[in-house]
Amino acid sequence: MLIFIIIPLLLLFGLPGFAQEPAPPAAEPVVTAELDSGAAYTGRLLADYRQDDGRGLTAIQKRDGAIETIHSEHILKLTKSAEPFTPMSQEEAGQALLEELGTGYYLHQTRHFVIVHRTSATYAVWCGKLFESLYTAFNFYQNRRGFRLGEPEFPLQAILLPNRQAFLEYAQNDMPSAEGIAAYFNRNSNRIVLYDFSEEETARGDLQRKKRASADINEFLSRPGAAASVTTIIHEATHQIAFNRGLFLRSGPYPLWAVEGLSMFFEVPDPRSPQGWSFRGSRGKVNAPRLADLRRLLASGPADPIREILREEHFHDDPLRSYSLSWGLYYYLQNKEPEKLARYLKNAAEKPPYALWTPDERVADFEAVFGSDWEKFQKNFCKYIDSLK
Repeated sequence: MLIFIIIPLLLLFGLPGFAQEPAPPAAEPVVTAELDSGAAYTGRLLADYRQDDGRGLTAIQKRDGAIETIHSEHILKLTKSAEPFTPMSQEEAGQALLEELGTGYYLHQTRHFVIVHRTSATYAVWCGKLFESLYTAFNFYQNRRGFRLGEPEFPLQAILLPNRQAFLEYAQNDMPSAEGIAAYFNRNSNRIVLYDFSEEETARGDLQRKKRASADINEFLSRPGAAASVTTIIHEATHQIAFNRGLFLRSGPYPLWAVEGLSMFFEVPDPRSPQGWSFRGSRGKVNAPRLADLRRLLASGPADPIREILREEHFHDDPLRSYSLSWGLYYYLQNKEPEKLARYLKNAAEKPPYALWTPDERVADFEAVFGSDWEKFQKNFCKYIDSLK
């Protein structure tokens, strides 16, 4: 699976951080950045790395949670008001999305999610139940493993489009590289975007009714290709939940292997469930395709697979290799060293927004928690992977 998170600008200037996201101090003022392009962004100041010559990076977080990263030299004026920053409510976020997207969209809300859709109500309700099931499982499992996470500061937003063509049209300005993917989580907008996978079946003459019934969804879920669709939805929703619960910071930096490993930990479909997914067992289900890929990789004898994935050396040129290693390392640590994993991720989340985190620093930070005996670590890791069924 390709990486679906949009990577924002990394700060290349060694300046101290301004504020951390997602738990900033209370009663922050609202600021407005006016740009030389005529655009203006209003929200709270998430990071401000302007240098004496005006260059640098400034980040504004808007009331819906979206983050605007700005080359600071384009800012004409940055003004602060006495008005305190307050996140949007679910109702405000839903109405704002409807106004932004225009006619033809409908609103469906659950306890934690604001879903705006151009699909049938049945599909939107099914997605909402799937999202909430994941949210509950995520909360339960992470608490058991020693992760004490806060509630989302902003409504969790999802956009459901009717078919793949509509998805690609929407993604042109939001995720230009969407041609090869089926859904994505945009860290800057804080939204999941996907389409009605079952609608694609109309090309085969099936499920032609525009007003879906629950039986149509169940029929789709019974088909061989449905598991991959459910996997994609859960994968992207896990990204959104993890970044909004504070496990990772949308303003980064973050360990990419852990971001992807966590999503692959939760993504495993369950054909026995009416929703196509459920979380079972005390340690989570084994991701069989990733396990098979990882075993083939380890059998080929890579010299230093763990430090390779920590350094993020092959994520873009060899995603299959990187994703299998990420799943294996996260699954191993989540089950064998959960307290150390929680401490490691907490340390990473305390880094300043957009800070540069070099490959050597990433390895050193891992060693500070898990130790530097790499021969022993790799031996235990491989032994554990071999024991999985």
